[in-house]
Amino acid sequence: MKNSINPLKVLAMLAVVIGLAFTTSCGEDEPSCTETTWYADADADGLGDANTSVSACEQPTGYVDNSDDDDDTQGEPTKTIWELVQSTEGLDSLEKYLGVYPDLVATLGASGTFTLFAPNNDAFVNLLATPGFPAQITSINPDIIKNVLAYHISVTSYLKADLTSGKQVTTLATGQGVDVNSVDKIVVNADGTLLTGSSNNAIAITGANKKATNGVMHVVGSVLIPQTVGAQLTPILGTNAGTLLLGADFSLLAQAIFKADTFAAQNSLPTIYSMLSGSATHTVFAPSNGTFHVAADTKAGNSDGTASEAEIKAFMSGTPAQSFYGIITTQIVLSEVLSTSLTQGAQFTAASGATLTVLSTEAPTDPAKGILTGIVIDSNGDTTPEAQVAVPASASSSLVTANGRVHVIAGLLSPVQ
Repeated sequence: MKNSINPLKVLAMLAVVIGLAFTTSCGEDEPSCTETTWYADADADGLGDANTSVSACEQPTGYVDNSDDDDDTQGEPTKTIWELVQSTEGLDSLEKYLGVYPDLVATLGASGTFTLFAPNNDAFVNLLATPGFPAQITSINPDIIKNVLAYHISVTSYLKADLTSGKQVTTLATGQGVDVNSVDKIVVNADGTLLTGSSNNAIAITGANKKATNGVMHVVGSVLIPQTVGAQLTPILGTNAGTLLLGADFSLLAQAIFKADTFAAQNSLPTIYSMLSGSATHTVFAPSNGTFHVAADTKAGNSDGTASEAEIKAFMSGTPAQSFYGIITTQIVLSEVLSTSLTQGAQFTAASGATLTVLSTEAPTDPAKGILTGIVIDSNGDTTPEAQVAVPASASSSLVTANGRVHVIAGLLSPVQ
């Protein structure tokens, strides 16, 4: 019949209706999708390109959830790390300070897989503004500067994605002072910031993954301080210890102090470091580098006072730690000695027990060599002066510190034999 109903069509229509009902029901029961913005990670370094993104509920292949990369579209690197330092805006100070040390420049320009954490210009400005810190970097012991710079370099290439929580990055820095055989490392915090010997224990990477032909460079907003340097030097800023251990003019004295303190530690004696950094007021008659040059020159059998680098190294390594301990404790008086107290016949007791006697205040001066006073001092009782006060503490505010003062001398005060 014309109006009869085809049962197959009825079943088909019923199936469609049931299917639509189930589809609608599932959509209402399931939670709605929250889309996330994903950024393209063309170089698979875990950092995305802010200029290429998609929105999706699930993470697409080749995309990440951050836009921290700045080199996904740069192609293969063509510059070494040293060339990146030279060409990157805001790294002028780093370029200048690295340039003083040709071996560090050579490392950053050599083939390899290095990482450089590059402090920007503001990082150095902030460091030099630290209370008690020398205002000019040229006033700082150059050995310390070099070691601090070396602490920013690793021989292993670490992209930002590799710097995971707890990662310890071995650097080119070596320990300082009594920790000379240790190796300073950078530790990565849980949030990706860097833990060093700096007072800032969460240093952020402000510009990541600047790739080079020989590794990668990360820009940081603070100077990284080696842990041994931070542990020993940060607490002594503004003290006699800080003046002598940080000062460029006293770098050889600093070496002698650290060597002498190995003898003190082995023999349960007071360390020179503790004398110079403690709260007790004291005075140091401090020989500058020039005095050590003369001593090295004399030991080498010369007489022109211009010792070679090899002769200086031979003198410093050849002088026993015990001898340095006796010499340096003779340069220290455990009370304050004002410039006005350095009068003829005045006597002071050194930490070594030696009696220091001002023999005269009218000895010839030599401004060309930095000897500004006529004050000469005997330390071993033979009435022959061993040293002359070159620059009294009153001549420079940097020589008067929170725990005493420093008089710069030409010569070494010798303990009684």
